[in-house]
Amino acid sequence: RERTVLAMLGSPLTHERYLRRPYGSYGAAFEDCLKDGSTPIPNLMLAGDGVFPGIGIPAVALSGASAANGMVKVIEQWRCLDDLKANKLIS
Repeated sequence: RERTVLAMLGSPLTHERYLRRPYGSYGAAFEDCLKDGSTPIPNLMLAGDGVFPGIGIPAVALSGASAANGMVKVIEQWRCLDDLKANKLIS
């Protein structure tokens, strides 16, 4: 046991198998670079690490915000925030 070496390798084949990523890729594919996560299917929006701008927490959060902005216009979001503030539900 003192001589045991543990090697955990990740390769494109590993990504393809365990993450179900085409060809072992990760992050946004070029064809997924949609400005607001919209799709040809009504009321279906995309968000996450497979959608532009790609992998990482800030990028995923941005894709979620972008998808939300595609469903509800910014002015409507501001009105909702104003209502929440007026009812002292947020500060």
